[in-house]
Amino acid sequence: MRSALKKLPIDRIRTEVRSIDGYHLKSYDCPVKLNQNESPFDVPKVLKDQILDRVSKRQWSRYPDPMPMDLVETLAHRSGWNPQGTIVCNGSNTLVQLVLSVSTSTGTKVVIPSPSFSLYGLYAGIYGGHVVNVELTRDYRFDMTRILDAVTQEQANCVILCSPNNPTGCIVSNEDLEELLDSTDALVLVDEAYGEFSDSSALDLLPNHPNLIILKTFSKALGAAGIRIGYLLAHPEITREILKAKIPFDINVFSHVAAMCILEHDDLVEERVSYIREERDRVFEAIQSTKGATPYPSHANLILFEVHDPRQTFQALVEQGVLIRDVTSYPMLSRALRVSVGTREENERFLESLSQTLCEPVPARN
Repeated sequence: MRSALKKLPIDRIRTEVRSIDGYHLKSYDCPVKLNQNESPFDVPKVLKDQILDRVSKRQWSRYPDPMPMDLVETLAHRSGWNPQGTIVCNGSNTLVQLVLSVSTSTGTKVVIPSPSFSLYGLYAGIYGGHVVNVELTRDYRFDMTRILDAVTQEQANCVILCSPNNPTGCIVSNEDLEELLDSTDALVLVDEAYGEFSDSSALDLLPNHPNLIILKTFSKALGAAGIRIGYLLAHPEITREILKAKIPFDINVFSHVAAMCILEHDDLVEERVSYIREERDRVFEAIQSTKGATPYPSHANLILFEVHDPRQTFQALVEQGVLIRDVTSYPMLSRALRVSVGTREENERFLESLSQTLCEPVPARN
């Protein structure tokens, strides 16, 4: 018989964790998939064959490198930074988790613009942090004055900025970012997962700002979400502490080899990024011309737009074989949907389906 004082197994899980909803993404079977901001271009077969050949020559019975230094040095060189301030990890999401794990504890204040990538707040909450959300402006831009005020007033330990932002596509200028960095000693984590699709990057600010941390990924512009490689750039005294929380051997042999091969083909990446940027601007203009839809300017490979009945629109598109992202559960986005930029053919299919679906204009905001 269970003692009245004896805890249930679930009671051994921290309250902070049990009070949080996990990250969920419902699966749909649609031929046109524009819901996860992935590259529409796969790694070319000739490159895949090269990767597989190199992997087959590695000894699989041995652990991979604890930290693949050739990959670290290559990424540091590409970024104009030093290897001692560079960490490669199993996806940039893991790096967000690592940064928060070494900087956040019960009651720690973490400032996050809202709406933004939901995993930031989820991870901060798991470590016991208190998330201070700062809403974007009415036209979905960063309100840097309010962000700085929140950091100062709340004595925040960390600020997380996704630039370009997911799901809105807005960016923080280097001028505004530098003012923030100079005004606080809080860690400022800038997630540049979509950075290649914009003309803005915080890399130039790294040398003079020891509280700046930048994240990059292979999942978007490099078109390799499947290999799960992300990397972090910061001052060595910061990376030294983050590395203490990193799981050893987390970069498997396949991902290591694939990343090195992909980095040997910069011309392919530049060509595809240029294509996606052109398509993004074309799709934006087309949505803008569609009765009943209001898009917002984007610096990423995604476009946020509002419609009168987003859930009905989303379902109608699914029924036509086009999958985009329903973001109505996000703060401020009760009328919004998000579409990733695909190939021209995929984008045309989306635009045609959207045009057929919509019939009512977006009502004015109160």
